[in-house]
Amino acid sequence: MTPRLILILAVTLNLWALSTGLPPDVVFKMMHPKLEPISPLLESEGADNPLHISQPCWDALNRTVNITIHKLLNGSVPLEVLDSFGKPGAGILAGNINMLGHFDECESVQDFKYCLASLNVTNNGTSLPLPMNYGLCAPQECTDLDVGLLLIDAHVPVLTAVCTQYPHQPFTWQFFLTVTFFSLLFVTVVFSSLYYAWYHAPSCHRDGFMPLDEQSAPNTDGPLRQEEAPAFASQDHHKEAENDLSVVHLQQRPQGTVLRTVNKVFFSFALPQNLPKLLSGKLSKDSIDCLHGIRVLSMLWVILGHVFAFTAMAPMINPLTGLAWFKRYGFLTVTNAFFSVDSFFLLSGLLVTYLTLKTMKKRNGRIPWRWFYFHRYWRLTPAVAITMLFWVYVTPYFGHGPLAQVSAQSREPCKQYWWTNLLYINNFYPTNGEAGCISWVWYLANDMQFFAISPLILIPLYHIPWLGMCFIAVLCCASFVITGTLVGVNQFPVASLQFQITPQTHMKFGDVVYVKPYCRISPYLVGMVLGYILYKYPKKSIKMRWPIAVLGWIVACGVGYTCIYCVYGNYNGHVWGVAANVIYEAFCRFAWGAALAWIIFACHYGYGGWVNSLLGHPGWAPLSRLTYCTYLLHPIIISLFNVHQGTVVYLSLVLTAFYFAGISLVSYGCAAIFSLMVEFPLVSLEKLFIPRA
Repeated sequence: MTPRLILILAVTLNLWALSTGLPPDVVFKMMHPKLEPISPLLESEGADNPLHISQPCWDALNRTVNITIHKLLNGSVPLEVLDSFGKPGAGILAGNINMLGHFDECESVQDFKYCLASLNVTNNGTSLPLPMNYGLCAPQECTDLDVGLLLIDAHVPVLTAVCTQYPHQPFTWQFFLTVTFFSLLFVTVVFSSLYYAWYHAPSCHRDGFMPLDEQSAPNTDGPLRQEEAPAFASQDHHKEAENDLSVVHLQQRPQGTVLRTVNKVFFSFALPQNLPKLLSGKLSKDSIDCLHGIRVLSMLWVILGHVFAFTAMAPMINPLTGLAWFKRYGFLTVTNAFFSVDSFFLLSGLLVTYLTLKTMKKRNGRIPWRWFYFHRYWRLTPAVAITMLFWVYVTPYFGHGPLAQVSAQSREPCKQYWWTNLLYINNFYPTNGEAGCISWVWYLANDMQFFAISPLILIPLYHIPWLGMCFIAVLCCASFVITGTLVGVNQFPVASLQFQITPQTHMKFGDVVYVKPYCRISPYLVGMVLGYILYKYPKKSIKMRWPIAVLGWIVACGVGYTCIYCVYGNYNGHVWGVAANVIYEAFCRFAWGAALAWIIFACHYGYGGWVNSLLGHPGWAPLSRLTYCTYLLHPIIISLFNVHQGTVVYLSLVLTAFYFAGISLVSYGCAAIFSLMVEFPLVSLEKLFIPRA
């Protein structure tokens, strides 16, 4: 379908609205005599159904066409139906090919419903395919298949046709079960909060209920020790807050153990207990303070990249303007936001090594590995499962607009592949570009797979450090070779260029390289090396001359800058060859990890200056604790924002900056609620029932 055909469609639709009832396909027939119009086939009552559409839709079209032809001039036809059809606007050759029509106007007409068709369009002005969305108003009797068949018969290259229905998905037993679960969770939090407040109220200060440290009666068993964080904790960014957990100790009585446990279970969900932990800026003396700032800034970078990426998938009025942004030097910060993910891989490798080696030192090299793995699975999986429940069975009912029904149907893969997320194999299955379930959690699959093999490195790293380092070096080299080979064999350009090639190539790059652990492990391994150094050498125990420190900062900043901005020439006529693409893709993630590792190293050992003061400020800590929940929820927030768009999106850097600010704020707010209701209670429950070191 060429721009010329789109212009013909524009004339056709305008003639339909302005003529004396002449059907558009007849006008189309006038322009293309070889094409047979379909409306005359609907003229006579009782005609056969040559289009093979459903009989109710056929009858409705007969009535609609007859009214259109004979009674349009008399005002018997609701003009809102015709007026709500998508019509071309200015700038078709500039990419303005989406004609969404008027959703609310169509839905306001009785016995009609809004339908959105996706058409196959090729714009000669760019090598990037531009999907065209066309909105039309169809009789209620017509199904999605009927609308598609009608468009195909009219020689329109339709890909899909989706008609709005209410509700967007049927209310199934899974929906009611999900709503019941969230309702019970909400009631539990409210009840436990009220119970916590009552329990600690002055009126409740009596024996048997009040906290032990406020009782006047002596305790013959002595005070109970405050519980510590799990010794096998790996990467829990709540560690500092967990260490501050105030545990209520009751007086020792025959029934005291059960009562104490019941109270702790209820208090795990109490907002008065969890909210201070979330908002606390207190950092432990052994913490790596700068990680909080790095974690928050990296998360904001992820959101920034996703805001632009998700917006690019929405119907746009000026898509070619968006493509022109790629030629801007500063916009490479957005197109190369991929490195924000590598920052999290680095932090993950650092923390799992640093915390585990410290625990092994306390336990003379022994670790309860089964609890090591359980802690990690318990830390991640319930939040993922609840996110999937919310995404699949709740959010489809939130949308209202041209894209809402299409978005609601995008949840179908979750019903087939949800289990892959819980087993953390979703970066391997489904394959070949098939849509998965909440696809953005591919990161968690990689991280869990790295975590699963980490003991193979940690054990030799503790007992025979040089052997562990050799193993890390071998894995790094293997990653370089595999990544370079895959990029060279498949002729992939550098990752940031994937938005300028076909969607098929983009999906193939994602399946083959982007989400695979053997291509993403290098920054994780860099983090493990850094974690060992931080474990081996306490704070301020490493002394450097200031010229060496300055040189380290210059090299680190230069390497990081090069990783992001060296691909600028590719967008301005200086396209790299295969060898350059292979080298960049093979080493860029390792180089980024090494640059960030220096920043952490310098800040931790007193060579960070104002950078350490900024990144290590206690004010980052509350937002840092929300990182995981923000990561899970922010794509849902962006998606809900997009499905409420009633018109095509106008691409503007200023408008997108406002979108980014608003989505970030809402994402962190929702993450706070999610964390207080799910994440913090689960951490507290784990501490109650899992053995301690």
